Amino acid sequence: MKDSCNRLATLISALCLILFISGCSANDNKDTLHSLYFPHIASNTKWDTEVCLINTSGINPLKGTLTAFSDSGAQTSQKAVELAPHARVQFIVSTDFTSPEGIGYMIFKADAPDVAGYMKFYIESNYRGAIPAVARINTGSLSIPHIASNKKWWTGLSLLNTTNRPKTLTFEFNDGTTLTRTIDPNEHQKFSIKSLFPQAPRPDIKSGMITGTSGVIGLMLIGSNPGVGNRYLGGMLLTDQTDTDLYFPHIARFKKWWTGIIVYNPSSSPARLTIAPYRANGNPLPPQTIDVAPETKYQKAAKDMKFEPGTAWFRVSSDQAVTGLEIFGTKDRKRLGGYACVNISKSRGVFPKLEKQGMTGIALVNIQDKPVTVTLEAFTDSGEKIASRSYPLNPHQKLISPAQSLLPDDISSATYIGYWATHPVVGFQLNSSKDGMLLDALPGL
Repeated sequence: MKDSCNRLATLISALCLILFISGCSANDNKDTLHSLYFPHIASNTKWDTEVCLINTSGINPLKGTLTAFSDSGAQTSQKAVELAPHARVQFIVSTDFTSPEGIGYMIFKADAPDVAGYMKFYIESNYRGAIPAVARINTGSLSIPHIASNKKWWTGLSLLNTTNRPKTLTFEFNDGTTLTRTIDPNEHQKFSIKSLFPQAPRPDIKSGMITGTSGVIGLMLIGSNPGVGNRYLGGMLLTDQTDTDLYFPHIARFKKWWTGIIVYNPSSSPARLTIAPYRANGNPLPPQTIDVAPETKYQKAAKDMKFEPGTAWFRVSSDQAVTGLEIFGTKDRKRLGGYACVNISKSRGVFPKLEKQGMTGIALVNIQDKPVTVTLEAFTDSGEKIASRSYPLNPHQKLISPAQSLLPDDISSATYIGYWATHPVVGFQLNSSKDGMLLDALPGL
C-alpha cells in the first residue's frame, strides 16, 4: 500500500512538472519576437538605401526595434518603431541612421508576425532596384538563376549568416567550376561574381547554386557596368524555394519595352516546361513545351517566344521544381525592374509604395480556374484607409492600371495599397520616377 502511494505521489509530481514546463513554454511563445531581415544595406558616397516597414494587421498595433549591424555583426545603431494597424514607415539610411557607411544589414524584431517590408538600393539620378525584406530563413541550397558578368554587366551577391556558427559555402556554377567561401557567425559578405575570378573574366558563367547555406539569407543585384551607356539595375532574393508553377503576370509593350524571362532548373534531372499564355480577359492561347537540362536555365525575351498577338501573361508549369524571375527594361537602356516569380501567389498582400514623384503601375492576375473577387484599399502612413474598391475577375483574367485609376477617390495622400482576394492571385507593381530615369519592381508582399 505504501509503495502504491509512493508511486502515485511520484506520478502526480511528474504530471505537475510537465504541466509547469508546458505552461512556461506557452508563456515563452507569447514573448517570442518575430524577425524581418534586411540582409543588405548600401549607404556611402555613391549608394543609398531606403528601408520600409508596414503593419499588415488591420486590428493590432505593432511594436519593434530596427537594429543596424556592421558587416562583422556588431550593433551600430537602433530605432524603436511603433506602428498602428495598417501603418507604414520608411527610412533613408544616410539621413535617418548614425554612421550609415558602417551599416551592412538590419534586423527588425517585432512583437507580432504581421509585418512586411522592402529594401530599395539606388544611385541618385542613375538607377535603383527594390527587393523584399526576408521573413523566412533558408534551410536548403540557394539557386542563382541568372548571372551576367561581362563587359556590359556586373552581378553582385550579398550573403548574411544568421546563425551563431561559421558556415563553409560551396559555389557550383553551370560550367562545372566549384569554389568555397567561409562566412563567420552573424557576418555579412558582399562581393561580385567577377571578384571570385580575379585572373580572368568569366562571361561563360550563367547560373549556379550555393550549398551549405542553412541559416544563410541574401540577395543578388545585376547592373550595368560604368561607361557602357546603360542604366540598368535589378535583383532578387536568393532562396531555397522552388515550385512547379511559376507566374509571369505581365508582358510589356514591345515598341518601348522588352520583357526578359528566366526559368532555372536546379535539379539533377531534365525539366519539361509547359508555357501557357492567356489574353487579358482570361482566354487561353496555344501552349508551348520547352525542355531544360539539369542545372541550367531557359532564358528568352518575350518577343521571341512566339506568343500570339494579344498575349497578356503566362504560366510556366514544370515536371521538376524550378525557380525564375521576370525582368522589364526600356529599349533606351535607361530603366530596368525585375522580381522573382516563385511563391508570389497569395490571397492577401500589399503593394508597399505609391510613387509620389512619378507613377506606380499595378497588375493583378486571377490564376484560378474560377472567378475571384479582389478588393483594393489605399492607406496613408498613419494607417488611415482613404479609398476602397472591389473587382470581380473571371478565370485567368488580368487587371492592369496606374494605381490612381484603380480606386474611385483621390489617393494622392495614400502611400501604399493593400489587397485581399477570395482565392490566391498574383500581383506586382512597377514604380517609375517622374523624369523616367529610375524604375523598380516588387511583387505583392
